[in-house]
Amino acid sequence: MSKKIYLGFIALLLMFSLPASYAVDYKEGISYTSLEKPVASAPAVVEFFSFYCGPCYMFTSTYNVSKSVSEGLPAGTKLVKYHVSLMGKLGNELTEAWSVAMVLGIEDKIEASMFEKLQRENAINGIDDIKKVFAEAGVSESVYDNIRQSPSVKTLVAKQNEAVKEMDIRGTPSFYVLGKYKIENSGIADKSIEGYAKEYASVIRFLLDKQP
Repeated sequence: MSKKIYLGFIALLLMFSLPASYAVDYKEGISYTSLEKPVASAPAVVEFFSFYCGPCYMFTSTYNVSKSVSEGLPAGTKLVKYHVSLMGKLGNELTEAWSVAMVLGIEDKIEASMFEKLQRENAINGIDDIKKVFAEAGVSESVYDNIRQSPSVKTLVAKQNEAVKEMDIRGTPSFYVLGKYKIENSGIADKSIEGYAKEYASVIRFLLDKQP
């Protein structure tokens, strides 16, 4: 094997061993867009969603986008999920409920159950129905009410509402990276269930690794 062919072979192996974020050069305006006004206070990776949002439910239950994104993040970086209060008659109450879940560290349990109850069963029609979801997760009504009224929850609710305003959220689900980039859901080329989630995660990792 000649030296030139050998070096080319090694380069090819290195290319395939690189993370997807390096192997593909995702294009601005297609896979992502840059915000006109970056938000320095935003989490490194944040997803805005609503329990009233059908596509958000699909992102979580069918496409597993959030899971794929979380698994593809570098060590020390966490996906933060903010609920948007602007959608639905119980939007504010659901943001409050999501904040309670965040304080208790049971986001996964509450997210799955709340989506099922609202999107599939149409069973969330008031605050009592929200409390039932928490009760099924082992959180009594009294505990829920106490935490709901805590400063920690009030702070989280305010933080989420402020982030929605600062980042001018106009649709869900939407992912933002470093307070500077918005992922374009329609710009993901692979439309298969597994491929879509993997490419989505790859775009986010690409932006995290992108040089300023």
